[in-house]
Amino acid sequence: MELKAKILYNDRLAEGYFRLGLSCGMAEVRAGHFVMLKVSNGLDPLLRRPLGIYRPLGAKGKGAGVELLYRVVGRGTGILSLKRPGETLGVLGPLGNGFADPPEDRKIVMLAGGMGIVPLYMLAKKARGATLLFGARTKKETFLLKDFRAMGLKIKTATEDGSAGTKGFVTELLASGITPETTVYACGPVGMLKAAAMITNKAGAKCLVSLERSMACGIGVCLGCAVRTRARHEEKENRFYKMVCSDGPVFDSEEIDWDVL
Repeated sequence: MELKAKILYNDRLAEGYFRLGLSCGMAEVRAGHFVMLKVSNGLDPLLRRPLGIYRPLGAKGKGAGVELLYRVVGRGTGILSLKRPGETLGVLGPLGNGFADPPEDRKIVMLAGGMGIVPLYMLAKKARGATLLFGARTKKETFLLKDFRAMGLKIKTATEDGSAGTKGFVTELLASGITPETTVYACGPVGMLKAAAMITNKAGAKCLVSLERSMACGIGVCLGCAVRTRARHEEKENRFYKMVCSDGPVFDSEEIDWDVL
């Protein structure tokens, strides 16, 4: 059912990056959940935009809302960036299957590439003693770490141009220090997630990934976000594919057929 969400704020964080607060009476949310936003009252653009939930706002139940972080990447998010407080948006959510609460008896490592940081905020609030590995193209994108630094997490950064932290890819930081007792929670570009899956598999560690895919419906109907799984010959339902929007977006990394993603 579509909710009518009132915009509380739509603040510019940096060039092309925004923080959007919505009051919408949404049900309880968890790390990894997302919403489908209708950014226009008309038919152009027609499709909703999927955006990950950063954190809940207010109390559970009536009057509760959510905060979203987003980057302007096209016409839809461009329109969204022009919205002002008091305007309303149609929203479906919370959607998807998110991350389970992190176990207390495991070493927790969170791996994020760019805007892949979004679904990890609520997880970080519950992961005591966790380490966050953050990858970005340049130092300009490290402003996304502000809220995480306030939690007192151990944070390591890698940038492709070497302007902050280690020069190179963030998965190079992941390769050292993980053991079979480690659980990795990851979100970001497919290449990063594939590398993380290979590294954790070799180390005997567990890796949970939140996939980002284009989607039109958000509820598993349009089949536009299908991904092939490795367990396709073993499942009784003979399901070769799973939907990122309804089966995910969180999956065990060993479940995904990375060769065709």
